[in-house]
Amino acid sequence: MRKTFISVTLLCSMLVLLASCQVNWFDKHYEVSWWVIAIPAAMFSLIVFVWAGKHIASKKYICSKCNGAFYPKWWKAAISLHVNDDRVFKCPHCGNKGFCRISRETEN
Repeated sequence: MRKTFISVTLLCSMLVLLASCQVNWFDKHYEVSWWVIAIPAAMFSLIVFVWAGKHIASKKYICSKCNGAFYPKWWKAAISLHVNDDRVFKCPHCGNKGFCRISRETEN
């Protein structure tokens, strides 16, 4: 939860900092509205968040306690803490919350 709060705060701060912009194009001065920058930046961030979550969730993870294999939900995968390929998930089989490793078995 804390990681999500920090990420949202940083995103909002970035959008506010980018919100006021002046453009000089061939010696002409243009004032760009805040929403022209903020909305595409927010949409891009959301697209990357969803894409990364779905990519991470497409891999099978193995619980370090019970060795149960599972696929996490994409939004949990997107915000999970990680070290290299190991990610913190709550195992749906035993309920253990800890680092889970990616299954290295090949799937057909």
